[in-house]
Amino acid sequence: KLIANGKWTPASGAEGVETLLERGAKFSALVASNDDMAIGAMKALHERGVAVPEQVSVIGFDDIAIAPYIVPALSSVKIPVTEMIQEIIGRLIFMLDGGDFSPPKTFSGKLIRRDSLIALSR
Repeated sequence: KLIANGKWTPASGAEGVETLLERGAKFSALVASNDDMAIGAMKALHERGVAVPEQVSVIGFDDIAIAPYIVPALSSVKIPVTEMIQEIIGRLIFMLDGGDFSPPKTFSGKLIRRDSLIALSR
């Protein structure tokens, strides 16, 4: 009831919000799979008269360049994509040179808190 699938686009984020609201879902926070979807979701919430973040907090992933410039500024989780790609390339080269497969490396995201999040009331 609280999950809507999408296609990584702003339109898909908006459609996801519409689907949730049509199901009668009640929620105080929305986590989108990426920032584009979060932006579309925020637009759909605004069009339905739902205030972000006062009524629904919104967060995405990727920390795209426009995230701090929309209103309210979009909170996001920044993923270290460059480091991940460098690690993959290094491992591929190592294995192509005859090296053994090594255990996976863990990467951490970083919360970029902006205006689209608010603390829950107690």
